[in-house]
Amino acid sequence: MAALDRAENGQAMPVVQGIPVQPAPGVIGLQIEPPVSATMLDLPIQVVLSYRTAVTCFAVLDLAITVLNVVAAYATGLVWNWWQLLFLVFLLGPFCGILGASWLRRELVGVYLAFCIVKTCIQLYSAIFGFFLWAILFVFLQIWITKIVATFCYFLGRLSPIQRQMALDAKDYEVQRVYW
Repeated sequence: MAALDRAENGQAMPVVQGIPVQPAPGVIGLQIEPPVSATMLDLPIQVVLSYRTAVTCFAVLDLAITVLNVVAAYATGLVWNWWQLLFLVFLLGPFCGILGASWLRRELVGVYLAFCIVKTCIQLYSAIFGFFLWAILFVFLQIWITKIVATFCYFLGRLSPIQRQMALDAKDYEVQRVYW
């Protein structure tokens, strides 16, 4: 009610986009600035820290799915040959992704990115020639995961060794989980 009385008497407080501007707390004439975050990080460091968890989660999921694919192939009656151990090479990609995201090593994340690209091509091939609805949806999912891993790898490459160490030591930084 008092604010309405002041407005009627011409003593209204200034308004910015419909929100009344209140005087800042503190001693009259001394303005207190809002607290600044203790950790001011560069944009590449922020992006790397934000994508780090997502890449780790996707690498763990890729590892589990790859193992399930190999087990399912042999469970359906596929004859075991020694050259089929090459399927285990596809486990290196997710392992490198997990370790690369944990240690912020671009080389390891690059191996995982190559794995994601190969997996995208294989799924695209099976979606085109199998024309199964779920295969088409999995292609889009794999493209999305590959895009996230590529963005993480790109920004990881922009970090200097000092910035990488800062990112590894940034424990009090509020990480924004990003999955797009």
